[in-house]
Amino acid sequence: MRKFSLFAAALAVAAVGLVGRPAATAEDKKKDDRPDIVVPYVPTHEKVVAAMLKLAAVKEGETVYDLGCGDGRITIAAVKDFKAKRGLGIDFNPERLKDCEKRVAELKLSDEETKKLTFKQGDVLKMTPEDFKDVDVVTLYLLPAVNLKLEPVLKKGLRPGARVVSHDFDMGDWKADKKEEVEADRKHTIYLWVIPGA
Repeated sequence: MRKFSLFAAALAVAAVGLVGRPAATAEDKKKDDRPDIVVPYVPTHEKVVAAMLKLAAVKEGETVYDLGCGDGRITIAAVKDFKAKRGLGIDFNPERLKDCEKRVAELKLSDEETKKLTFKQGDVLKMTPEDFKDVDVVTLYLLPAVNLKLEPVLKKGLRPGARVVSHDFDMGDWKADKKEEVEADRKHTIYLWVIPGA
């Protein structure tokens, strides 16, 4: 419990510090091309990765996007273990994309699996509803402030029946359809939302 408290406190400090910084000028933006809210990289425990994809009921032939993909473990598991037809991981940090490439190489994925994976650098807060039109599942391990900014984009862009799964952080007033606790190195919470209308 103490480990989780320290982890939560660190994320809260990061969120307050980054959300509360003054608005960047055009000159600052040239020097610092980071997103307005920078999420610290904390790898998702493998047990939680499996639980997230299982809760989302990822099926063969579906497309999975992982926003803030880190080392690509969720995207890779979606393709390798759940037979998704396409996995896209997005992260603002180019170092994380190198981690993704390294992980793909270490796991010795088949050529067919590797072809289904795409990792790209980008700011998830600049994504539009159009970016999600053919997506079946979106996974998140971000910060509450980022989730709240993504909520309207996901609601508008995802088709009925698409699912959103978030690790540890909810979406404020958007009530989750399911919530599960996962025991791993600590107690983790995962949330599921299903886009209505299917």
